[in-house]
Amino acid sequence: MPEQSLADLLKYKFWNDLQEISKSLCEKHHLKYNPNDEQPIRRWISYVARLIEPKERFSYFSKGFWTRIPKECISAVHLLADKFEYGENVNPYQSKTIKLNNLSEKKGRRTDLLWANWNIHHFHLPTSNPLDKDGFSSRSEYLLFTYVGNDYVCFLDVKHHKDDDCFSNPFFIQQIVESWPQLAESKRIKGISIGDKLNAKEIAEFRKNGLMAPISLNGNVYMMGQGISTAGTPTNDIVLYDMLLSEIELLSKDLTAFLNRRSVQASPKNFSLEIKEDGLNLFFSKDGSFSNIKKFHLEHINRFFNQLWLLKPT
Repeated sequence: MPEQSLADLLKYKFWNDLQEISKSLCEKHHLKYNPNDEQPIRRWISYVARLIEPKERFSYFSKGFWTRIPKECISAVHLLADKFEYGENVNPYQSKTIKLNNLSEKKGRRTDLLWANWNIHHFHLPTSNPLDKDGFSSRSEYLLFTYVGNDYVCFLDVKHHKDDDCFSNPFFIQQIVESWPQLAESKRIKGISIGDKLNAKEIAEFRKNGLMAPISLNGNVYMMGQGISTAGTPTNDIVLYDMLLSEIELLSKDLTAFLNRRSVQASPKNFSLEIKEDGLNLFFSKDGSFSNIKKFHLEHINRFFNQLWLLKPT
């Protein structure tokens, strides 16, 4: 067996460090999962991927939004719109499945199929702010459905949670197409057409079987998200896991090249990834130095392990 390179050994070391960091963060955020079925880093990815970073976002409302929603929901919608616009944390209004379900309990039970397929979030609409022991707002009969961008949020509609197939209703995609054509255009698949439109029940059945259901409107076909695997987990989570692994490999190679240029003799044991007050740091034990990972411009590592609002216990 050929001797492993320093870059390979560093990659293995850093990946194990991230697993331990993920385990600690899962505990701090009280995430439910079974370590026999799921790696801590996969659990952390599935959680963070659904979270919405607290930052200022301008609110837009779909055509006819205020004429469709129940009057008793108006004040609660305004409350959430204000939270979005002032950059407050809106995650407590999301589904509790984001924290409280194991993958092994039931196939796909933790996955928000609406978000996985269409990148559409849904929020509860309580009229007061108190949070429960798990950090969630009061639950409500009506749900707000939105499409959240980097600096904007599109308010699509409000539905009663017991409405038939409210989580697979193509009406949400119709609202995006009619209200924000440029956003819809970025999700359109060019060069193909679908003869028969799928209704909400058919879309829900597709999802139960781990299939992606394209949406056909006005002769165009749209794919809003990446869908789910046959195991019931978001395809997005799998892609993010691979990207994190690629960035760890890149970090390991860059660090090895840096050491070689300076003729520094070091062992993988001399390096570690650790969480400090300023976020994720690379530690070098020979001189006791720390360097924040943000300096390395690793997009996904920074997203999952270097946002201070995520690293605090909840």
